[in-house]
Amino acid sequence: MVFIAESITTFYDKAQDRLSLIFNAQEKKPLVGLMTRQLFKGLLAQLPNWLAPQHPDSIPPTTEQQWEINHIHHQISQQKVVVTYGKIPSNHQLESFLINTIHFTKANLPDGDQKIKLEFLDSGKTTEIIFVLNAAQLHKLIGEIFKQVQAWDINDPWQEKNRTPASSNTNDRIVH
Repeated sequence: MVFIAESITTFYDKAQDRLSLIFNAQEKKPLVGLMTRQLFKGLLAQLPNWLAPQHPDSIPPTTEQQWEINHIHHQISQQKVVVTYGKIPSNHQLESFLINTIHFTKANLPDGDQKIKLEFLDSGKTTEIIFVLNAAQLHKLIGEIFKQVQAWDINDPWQEKNRTPASSNTNDRIVH
């Protein structure tokens, strides 16, 4: 089943120790994807450099410079992208699945904009949720997820205290 999501609502389920992502689309019943701490940590190990702006015609920045650039882009996205907060109806029984894999794909549009396609898959690849957004929106989504999963005590790779060098390979990514 392929589901094209138009928005995502996040909340942390303390009883299950899982992050719930509610995928919404017009005229379709929402679906809930459950993300584990391990999957989110794996995502964060790769995402900062994958999201980093690329300038092939310039001299590659040092690891320190790249971290500073990543940090600034993340902070600007947290301030600029608007989020709508709402209540999650408790009387709805929604279909759910455990997110096993997330595919990330970048596409550069002719107008210079960049779109990122996220594909959320269960272990049997029978459920596929597609969500398209830009880099700033993805930064904001990750920031909102951090707010939800504070109990996980995971370091934010875009914060000053958490500087760690990582690979500069920015090819499409798959996180399991």
